[in-house]
Amino acid sequence: MTAHPATTEERQLALLWLAAAVSSIVLRPLWLAAAPHLRSCVFRSLTGIPCPTCGTTRAATAFLQGDVMTAFINNPLATLAGLLFVVGAPIAVIWTTARWPVPSLPNPLPPWIRIAAVGLIAANWLYLIVRA
Repeated sequence: MTAHPATTEERQLALLWLAAAVSSIVLRPLWLAAAPHLRSCVFRSLTGIPCPTCGTTRAATAFLQGDVMTAFINNPLATLAGLLFVVGAPIAVIWTTARWPVPSLPNPLPPWIRIAAVGLIAANWLYLIVRA
């Protein structure tokens, strides 16, 4: 992994990320009102097996209500992504504004990173299947 000074575009992206994270929190009442009206999982209704993203709506709803443990129980990977989204935004703004070195991932990603990502998704899916 290499690092480089934050560019103007990266600072703008960090601010956009922060705006999206703050908007998701400010619009919390709308998200909570819309969640019950979302369709259930088509994959699960056809197969009886939860899909890799099953429980994400319930996890997001619990997360937005401040119940991180329930969110984690519903879908651990989605909850971690939500936490990274909300917590990472202000960190990214501070990091790029301070002009600290921005880490960059190699392109293409090394096999071990790709395998780890697939492994996390598979482990999360297995958890959802066993939990169902």
